[in-house]
Amino acid sequence: MENRRYPTIRARLTFALTALTILFAAGISFALYRNFRTEAQNALRHRLTNIAALAGLQQNGDLFQNVHAENDENFQIIQAQNLKIRGSDSELKWVYTMRKDEQGVYFVVDGALPNEDGYSPYGLRYEEPGPTLLENFDTMNGVILEPDYYTDEYGSFLSAYTPIFNSDGQRVGVLGVDITVDTIRAQERAYLIRILIVDFVAGLLIILASYLLAGYLTKPIVKLTSAINRISGGELTHRIAEIPGTRELAEFAVNLNTMATNLHGLIANLENRVAERTEDLTRRTEQLRAASFIARQTAEEQELSALLNAAVNLITSQFGFYHAGVFLINETGDQVVLLAASSEGGLRMAQRGYAMKVGTQGIVGYVAAQKKSRIALDVGADAVFFNNPDLPLTRSEVALPLTVHGQLLGVLDIQSDAPSAFTMQDVGVLETLANQIAVAIEKAQLFAEARATLSQVEALMSIRTHEAWSQKLKMGRSTVTYTPFGLRPEKTQTIEPNALSIPILLRGQAIGSISIARKGDAPWGKHDEGIVSEIATQIGLAADSVRLLEEATQRAEQEKTISELAYRFSQAFDLDSLLQIAARELAQLPGMKEASVYVGNLTDPEAPKSQNLTRRNGS
Repeated sequence: MENRRYPTIRARLTFALTALTILFAAGISFALYRNFRTEAQNALRHRLTNIAALAGLQQNGDLFQNVHAENDENFQIIQAQNLKIRGSDSELKWVYTMRKDEQGVYFVVDGALPNEDGYSPYGLRYEEPGPTLLENFDTMNGVILEPDYYTDEYGSFLSAYTPIFNSDGQRVGVLGVDITVDTIRAQERAYLIRILIVDFVAGLLIILASYLLAGYLTKPIVKLTSAINRISGGELTHRIAEIPGTRELAEFAVNLNTMATNLHGLIANLENRVAERTEDLTRRTEQLRAASFIARQTAEEQELSALLNAAVNLITSQFGFYHAGVFLINETGDQVVLLAASSEGGLRMAQRGYAMKVGTQGIVGYVAAQKKSRIALDVGADAVFFNNPDLPLTRSEVALPLTVHGQLLGVLDIQSDAPSAFTMQDVGVLETLANQIAVAIEKAQLFAEARATLSQVEALMSIRTHEAWSQKLKMGRSTVTYTPFGLRPEKTQTIEPNALSIPILLRGQAIGSISIARKGDAPWGKHDEGIVSEIATQIGLAADSVRLLEEATQRAEQEKTISELAYRFSQAFDLDSLLQIAARELAQLPGMKEASVYVGNLTDPEAPKSQNLTRRNGS
């Protein structure tokens, strides 16, 4: 038997230790790389989901519904908004909106410029949409993501879609967001290279150490190999109980136990972090859902008082807060007045006309002056002592400004009976809600102003109509009667027995009447009165149209006469000629007997004898 044909135990042990250690290191490296890649991908998907959700909330469904061409006003507004969304993140590649008809999906507004590569103009068909988009286009209620990346000539991307709703809650389209994954892949490659370098260097050191220690590790090697196999197989709670007698193997066993403990703690920590992030994401999603619901409900209200009451009650019911109130700025701008509240104490305060001075009273006054949100707690760095007898349970408070285009409309005040109920993340969601409520308040105020203006215009039109018809009726009245012998003009209206008489009304003013007599003694019914009343209304509108036409014609004739006189006056080259032309033309006006044109000092009694005077008799 030749000994050289078989490796020595030292070589076998060196090979075994080296192989096991390299396998273990490779497994750990693979697990770390896979965990890093999974975390990176989940972070990218979570980030894309948040981007798509926020971008969807910023879409105006009413404007989007009215986009019918690439250059109309609604198109430009939505394109500008999507350009801002795209510019908010350097890794956002495309932001676009779509609709679907019988022929398929087509692009509406692309968040890019026409001169960019890949720009999709209005009406361009989406030739090969993904199955995820097609399957969920008509039933989409929230953000959905493509299951995997896709790669084309522009790079690698991950896509997300979210529905676009109008103010009535109807789905009018879909917003698509594409984010590049090149950065994530570059990080994965760099991390993999670092792992390979570390594994390579560690492998060399392991081979050298295994060769030096192989002579001392003969019997304990089996136990150590078994322990390594159990740990590398995922049994991270296993520990080496029997430490080998040799120092090197004992240290190796201790180090292996330490490494397994650290690895187990690392994995447990990662699991806890994932659970915390999942819980935070769930809470944030519920808050965004509640804020979106409140924004949709308040947007439907047109009356300011109903809008404010709906807002505070929905905030209390959806978020579970103790109290919500809306303060609006007064006309002088020095106070904010409580107009709506959800709690009983807040309602009592509103009935008393509770108000705060801007900048001097409480966090509401501070927020009204600074136009910035603020949190007040009864513990911690922002500790505040709450002493409001109407709201005795308050332990935390947040106030948010209600602003539109930089103009303060009021303050949204929310209070909780928990000591630390509000965080900066909560403020971000509530600020979005406050902005939506501010827009709804501005819309309600504009609606009230428009309604008041319309009432004033209608009142002025009624007065103007009354004056015009009073003047016209002074010029004479006319009556036309139809008999079996034909039409007969009369000076006065004759009312026959059993006749139906209906006034002719125009903007609440009576300008005449209709009298109808029928053969026999049959009574008039409600249907007959309704028909005659409608005819009287149409006659009034038509008569007013004729009056307006007559006035317009009269003004046109006057302007024509003035224009002709001005032209003739311009042909005179001296004062006497001008006076003669003026007297002659004025004398020819209808109904004129004599016309005189005098130029001189009217206070001088001898002026007609010494100044220019031209008189002409009418024809």
